[in-house]
Amino acid sequence: MIFVPIAAIFVLTASIVVMVRALTSRFVSLRSISSSTSVQALIAFAPWFVAAIATLALVSPDPFAACHCTQHGLHHPHLCLTHPLFASPLVGPSLVILGAWLFLVAPRVFVLVREAIASMVWAQKIRMLPLQQEAGVSFRLLDCGKPSAYTVGVTSPVIAVDKHLWALLSDEERRAVLHHEQAHVERRDGLTLLALRLCVAISPIFFDPKLIDAWKSAAEKACDLYAATRLGDPAAVAAALVSVEKINGLSSSTNSLSMTPALGIISGAELENRVIALLDASPKDLATSRLGNDVLATFLITLGVAAITLVWPGDALHHAVETLLGLIFH
Repeated sequence: MIFVPIAAIFVLTASIVVMVRALTSRFVSLRSISSSTSVQALIAFAPWFVAAIATLALVSPDPFAACHCTQHGLHHPHLCLTHPLFASPLVGPSLVILGAWLFLVAPRVFVLVREAIASMVWAQKIRMLPLQQEAGVSFRLLDCGKPSAYTVGVTSPVIAVDKHLWALLSDEERRAVLHHEQAHVERRDGLTLLALRLCVAISPIFFDPKLIDAWKSAAEKACDLYAATRLGDPAAVAAALVSVEKINGLSSSTNSLSMTPALGIISGAELENRVIALLDASPKDLATSRLGNDVLATFLITLGVAAITLVWPGDALHHAVETLLGLIFH
């Protein structure tokens, strides 16, 4: 019974953080805070990150002490795992909150699941094509409908390159494109994008899509930097980006990909910014280039903060929230 109010508090906390973040973004550009993909992902995950920590703090105010219900009395509802019946006055309102939330998010979750399945099917079809090897990178050549290179898949991502684009690129440009896409594979960016889109789908109120765009931009630059590290020449990667965009501009095809990878990472956005970032890259930037998954980084941060929350002494926050709930429902 207590888990219904806990879930409702989790949703309400996430909603508050979404609103605070939306107000903050009106005065501060969240994209300018850091160029780190992990930081951008953490900003996007913030509502659920904060909600998880806050809910944990409420449910476990002092895990090494005895139950505090008798200390504070029963003049208000209690969120106590030892005495779940004390939360019964909150069950009715919590069911209303959760019902409204499910009504709002169910259609978006359905669309995301459908696109995830389509992505899995598309990735499986690509895996059936002959495997190619170049510069230590495995990839597949296919007719995409437009000159493009992309990585598709969540658990086992694959690299796909359009045959027309491949034929028009020089050997060095091919290596730059492949190393860039391999960086997406190593970083498991498809998994991060799926997690970000899930945050959008389950958000109870408006979720700014610019947050995902900011992460995508940072991820593309990180992959560009990795490709520059492998080639040893940032200018060569910048030249490859320009060549790919030029080929796209000269392409007679105006159709999108014949089978768009719904959860794929497609390169080519923000060309000018990416080229400038490459040309401004210092030897130190190249030396410190790392490939890490942003979902894993956020999860590790959450575990660390959760551990601190559990051992933090006192239950002042917990008691304050319970008292507020008592005032509302009595």
